[in-house]
Amino acid sequence: MKGPMRRGFDASAYVLASILIVYAALGTLFAVKTPRWQNPDEPAHYNYIAHIAAERRLPVLRMGDYDEEYLARLKAEKFPPDLSIEAVRYESHQPPLYYLLAVPVYWLGQGELLALRLFGVVLGGGVVLLVLLCAREVVPGSPHIALGAAAFAAFLPMHAALMASVNNDALAELLIAGTVLALLRWQRLSAESGVDSAAGHLLSAGILIGLGFLTKATAYTLLPVALIVVIFQSVWPVSAGRTRAVELAVRLALAVGPALLLGLPWWIRNSLVYGNLDILGLNWHDAVVTGQPTAADWIAEHGWGAYWERAWTFTSKSFWGVFGWLGVFMDARVYTVLYILTAMAAVGILFRLRAGVNRNEWPWSRFLSSPGMTLLLLWLATLGAYGWYNLGFIQHQGRYLFPALPAWSLLFAIGWWAVLERRASLVAGGVLLAGAGAHFAFATLAGGTDDRWTLLLFGIAGLGMLIYRLLCGRVSRVFGAIGVGDQDGASLDASDGLRNGGELRTIVYICLFVAVVALDIAIPFLYIVPQLSS
Repeated sequence: MKGPMRRGFDASAYVLASILIVYAALGTLFAVKTPRWQNPDEPAHYNYIAHIAAERRLPVLRMGDYDEEYLARLKAEKFPPDLSIEAVRYESHQPPLYYLLAVPVYWLGQGELLALRLFGVVLGGGVVLLVLLCAREVVPGSPHIALGAAAFAAFLPMHAALMASVNNDALAELLIAGTVLALLRWQRLSAESGVDSAAGHLLSAGILIGLGFLTKATAYTLLPVALIVVIFQSVWPVSAGRTRAVELAVRLALAVGPALLLGLPWWIRNSLVYGNLDILGLNWHDAVVTGQPTAADWIAEHGWGAYWERAWTFTSKSFWGVFGWLGVFMDARVYTVLYILTAMAAVGILFRLRAGVNRNEWPWSRFLSSPGMTLLLLWLATLGAYGWYNLGFIQHQGRYLFPALPAWSLLFAIGWWAVLERRASLVAGGVLLAGAGAHFAFATLAGGTDDRWTLLLFGIAGLGMLIYRLLCGRVSRVFGAIGVGDQDGASLDASDGLRNGGELRTIVYICLFVAVVALDIAIPFLYIVPQLSS
């Protein structure tokens, strides 16, 4: 490979290596600085691994494995050494794959918690890489977007902290992202060839779904996603005629058959152990784990208005970062800045959608069998599972949205790049200034005091976007004078940077991720250690 393509490949490889190195450093920082057991459910996950390592068999969830009063005491006293965590075993109903893979790490590390945390960091590195590969399938020819998606997955504070803890989320996310990548590659190769020369990718997806069944309940959303993807790809092919019923049946068998075969032994085992066809052990888990607030009781006490307010506030904050046992919040000003970044990404996405519609890039029949549809299905399935779970218990935790990380990461990467287009930046500046004005007006009408930091940060951000737009305008006029035109919309093509601010757009895009890295570095020292150290 020679010339510009070789240089582009090398540049992307170097940037990816840098992202992974920084991610590993951040993950190690969280793993080392977070006090022992100060991650959600970490003692219970650890005891699952320790039980297999010592007893050479899987644990069984029993009455008494969850003691709400004792667990509250442990958290209140910050897990002092004189209080044992051995009785905290309420995760014993979980599927076994993560814990079986962690047992050798437990043996090699002689039971050290840090070794198991670093095992999660390694798995999380695989998630970052798979997010990049998924993004490349969805937006080929846009390496800056794929790298941005990988950077978002690597540097999202809550995700970095979660990967550096002992739990089965990291392996579940790895298998989910791997399944999505297999489906995306099957879609592309199937559409290009018109025949099932890519059946191996579909078989791989089926195997990964089955392994997901053996890892965590969140992976079960993959099954309906895979079924819909296969059906849509078969009914609305891009370059071939309609698929025959026999061919469709074979495709569905490849996607579903291995998954069901891998999950079946686990389901049979749970049915025998917990009875009543409780194939996931969840009914028994709900009977054992008493004392958690249910949605019905919470709504009855506080009302629907307070419920939706809590759902939005706690979910949005914990998506970006609420640490420890979901009790360590960052400064309110930090969340305000993160909300501003979210608003910027939303404006960018809207501009990108508008540009795509204007150019007729997504005819409905073609979109149904497109890579974007696959990520949309993953996103919707994850939201649906999150909503369903919260119908039973109050669990407004942003980490439950991370199974859709390939979709979230790509959305933020596209949004942040698109909002830096000149027209989008102008609208974003106006939206942020309008948000500041609306906040002031609401506070005034409500008779309360306005939050000056919110006004200040939204105002600064809005003015910053307008200044950026003016600077881009100057650069664009320079390029216009030498014959480089402009174009409407928020293109994903890196060459569009010359038309919309040149190097300035790239620099600001990179700075957004650098700012998140700086926040990651500060979090353990400003929030986690001061609030959780005994």
